Amino acid sequence: MANFKTRARALDLLGRQQIAGIPTAINELLKNAHDAYADNVDIDYFRINDLFVLRDDGVGMSKEDFETRWLTLGTESKVIHRKSSPPPIDPSKPKRVAMGEKGIGRLAIASIGKQVLIVTKAKDQEEITAALINWQIFELPGLNLEDIVIPIRTLTELPNKLTIDSMKEELIESIDKLLAQDDITDTEYTNIESTIKAFNAVPSDLHHKLNRSNDLTDHQSSGTYFLVSPVDETLKFDLDGSSVGKEATKIEKMLMGFHNTMTPDHPKPILDIVFRDYRVNDGTYVDVIDKEQFFTVDDFEVADHHFKGHFDEFGQFKGTIKVYQEKTYEHIVNWTGNNFNKTSCGPFEINLAYVQGKKTQTILNNEDFARISAKADKFGGLYVYKDNIRILPYGNSDVDYLDVEKRRSKHAGSAFFSYRRMFGVINLKQEDNFKLKEKAGREGFIEDKAYRQFRNILINFLTQLATDFFREDTNASPKAEVWANKRAEIEASHKALEKQNKRARAKKERFEKALNKFFSDNQAGLIEQEVGAIFTEAAQGFNTIYSIKDHDLASQKVIDTESETRQKLNDYRKSIIVPTPRGFLVRGELKSDYEAYLSEFDLLEENLFSKTIKKIDELVDETVKKLQISISKRKRLEKAVDFISQEAKAINALKKNTATESANEITKRVKELTTELMVDLDDQIRQVKDRFKTISIDNEADIDLVTKRKELSDEITSVSERNTNILDTIIRQLEGIYWEKDDDNNYITNEQITSALGEELEELKEKIHADVELSQLGLAVSIIHHEFNSTVRSVRSSLKDLKAWSDVNQDLEGVYKNIKINFEHLDGYLNLFTPLNRRLSRKSENIKLLEIKAFLKDLFGSRFARHEIAFNHTNGFAKGSINGYRSSFYPVFVNLIDNAIHWLNESGISNKTIRLHAEDDGSVYVSNNGLEIPQQDKNKIFQLGFSRKENGRGMGLHISNEVLETAGYKLLLVEPRKNATVTFKIAKMD
Repeated sequence: MANFKTRARALDLLGRQQIAGIPTAINELLKNAHDAYADNVDIDYFRINDLFVLRDDGVGMSKEDFETRWLTLGTESKVIHRKSSPPPIDPSKPKRVAMGEKGIGRLAIASIGKQVLIVTKAKDQEEITAALINWQIFELPGLNLEDIVIPIRTLTELPNKLTIDSMKEELIESIDKLLAQDDITDTEYTNIESTIKAFNAVPSDLHHKLNRSNDLTDHQSSGTYFLVSPVDETLKFDLDGSSVGKEATKIEKMLMGFHNTMTPDHPKPILDIVFRDYRVNDGTYVDVIDKEQFFTVDDFEVADHHFKGHFDEFGQFKGTIKVYQEKTYEHIVNWTGNNFNKTSCGPFEINLAYVQGKKTQTILNNEDFARISAKADKFGGLYVYKDNIRILPYGNSDVDYLDVEKRRSKHAGSAFFSYRRMFGVINLKQEDNFKLKEKAGREGFIEDKAYRQFRNILINFLTQLATDFFREDTNASPKAEVWANKRAEIEASHKALEKQNKRARAKKERFEKALNKFFSDNQAGLIEQEVGAIFTEAAQGFNTIYSIKDHDLASQKVIDTESETRQKLNDYRKSIIVPTPRGFLVRGELKSDYEAYLSEFDLLEENLFSKTIKKIDELVDETVKKLQISISKRKRLEKAVDFISQEAKAINALKKNTATESANEITKRVKELTTELMVDLDDQIRQVKDRFKTISIDNEADIDLVTKRKELSDEITSVSERNTNILDTIIRQLEGIYWEKDDDNNYITNEQITSALGEELEELKEKIHADVELSQLGLAVSIIHHEFNSTVRSVRSSLKDLKAWSDVNQDLEGVYKNIKINFEHLDGYLNLFTPLNRRLSRKSENIKLLEIKAFLKDLFGSRFARHEIAFNHTNGFAKGSINGYRSSFYPVFVNLIDNAIHWLNESGISNKTIRLHAEDDGSVYVSNNGLEIPQQDKNKIFQLGFSRKENGRGMGLHISNEVLETAGYKLLLVEPRKNATVTFKIAKMD
């Protein structure tokens, strides 16, 4: 009787050669962790050490589990049979649907690297199992599985170097035997031996270096470690990707979105997955699976269109379609592909968001559009999840399994959808969709009847949606009007805004040019020279009057010369005036330049133009006196008033003509538009009536009169509605022209209102940017605290080891003490993060003020000593307390003390003092005797962006005030307390 034998190469064929690549292999290991009831999976890739570590905190394996299940192919994880034991579960957690099916996912590890050390511990057991596998041996032809040795050890601690060395030695002895039996060649032996000897990953040493480390030596802990070394070179390429930043890397494509986290009310992710890529050997890493880089619920909710519903067991869709978040339709999409019989694929759900491809057609703001478009370019697609675990490769932007882009390239006009503009999920369940089976290599579903039906249902769905909602030709559905009209409205608005921005840019450029010319001319002294030249010319004019003998003629000449000089001076003054900006917002550096211009112009008025006019008056008086003629002061005054009056009339007449021309032009354009619209309507009516004459109703018995009438009337109505919409828009614009006189006889116009609203909008934008920056800063502090904490634990442990050495080696004692003192100082600073971290300290409590002072003393103690600053408090402060979150109050005190230290040092005084006070009403005061706050700054110090510090950002006091307001308090600058120059008050809001 003959029996089948299994070659060792079968494992290589079933494992490494079946899996599409390393990203797919990692995905398989994540699924295994899911099946093992893990909560956390940590992946660490140490490039320099050529080491890949994947850890989970699942139920783990005993030695028996490892030998009978992990090392056994085709385990029946989803098959109930009397001879198969059920896979281990965690009874303390909700039951999970197993993702593994064929028992070969574990062999995917061979794709990651040539050698793996497996360390595992079952829950509620003391024993740790370790096994070392070299995959190169399995690639050798001619060997059977029973010829290959897998060194296994049972331990009570993590494997140390001695254990690893003994396992390596056992492996080498096994290949020595194979070589002696002539089962392998010398070259094969040498290659395998060098790989085994190069393995230097020691779990007991590595454990303390890993973030979020799961201590398997603890009785309560369990889990599995995979340590792969050497690592296949392709992992680096899969991580780094191409130089084109728009494209996602292979790792990102395969591992992003392992759970659905993008749709509202999505199930809570089962696994918390972290992938750390240590590219250099300094402890820093890149977070490969950065969750913010993938689609979020916020992204999903702001999208232009949403499609949500259920496909029943017959493939018929019923759900809601929301277009431009404006109109929601209850919609049904029929599918006739299975003649209304039950499908093999089963019922499933869809939740899909879509963003228009052009910025001119979307309701998203610029920031959201840019962010979501960047994500869509990398990760856009329709993802498939089974029991909230992603099925690869569906969702990848380069896997167009629904032929979306293919249809778009063939029928660009009617194929609305684009794969890189959509993001959403298909939700499957094992119990409903068990006939959709994955390929062994995890390259999607097996393309059988169930998959073909599943695919055809979705293709029909997208095709029908495009027809029903997103067409604008004569065959368009009535439901498509909302999209077409809204898109046209957005495009028109965008074009109008674009024109407005273009005009604003032109005005701004002219404004900047005028400002720059003013500053350039003024700095070069050209303005002063020009005014001087006008005065010199006037003086020469007055000198010519001395030769006139007739006193009447001389008097008139004096008046004329004075008037002409004043006219020239005034004309030049007007030529250098930079008009008040209109039609665009002046902000930032340009606003500062304009304010500087106004100050400089005031100085010119005072020191140049006014003095020149005074000199002209003196010149007139001197000329009159020398000629001994009489000039009526009334006549001079009248001449001056006439000059000013004529100038004012001329300016107003010019503006009146301009305004009248603008009004006439608008009237003319409105008349032309209304005439054109009426002509269009008349032409349309004539065309309809002309067609009507050719219809022979009597000879056509089957004619549908209602349908025909609606068809003809719709043509007229569509033109009429278009005209009405256009005219309504024009009327609203004309009605928007607004002015009103106030009590001070000044006119308020809609341009001033728009400008004020624009400035308010810009301020709000700046505030939003500041808030985002602060949120990122807060998150950074949280991350630093979390990550640094684990590092500190490691250093503490190492210090204990060093202490043992220093106790027996006096040469090390000094080194140990120095390191210990500096570390304790650093550790103290780490502890100061705790009250600032909302997530760690989000608890309202009664905080004693002396605790706050102790915190501040710990934080700033070294700076107080270095700068010789006394830090005192009153008895009232010592008795006081404040109620709220530490994370709200501590940063405020930190900011006030930090500012006080800065300005005390700037003051240069010797008795520098910061004093804390408190009163019975709960008010707290922080005073110092540094530089006084200038009067003009007292109303500005709480404004965002205002700072007198060099390189100051002007955020501290503004943020402190806002944080306190959310806690029911306010921050005030009050009259300085005794022996102080500056006092801030923290008081309850009324």
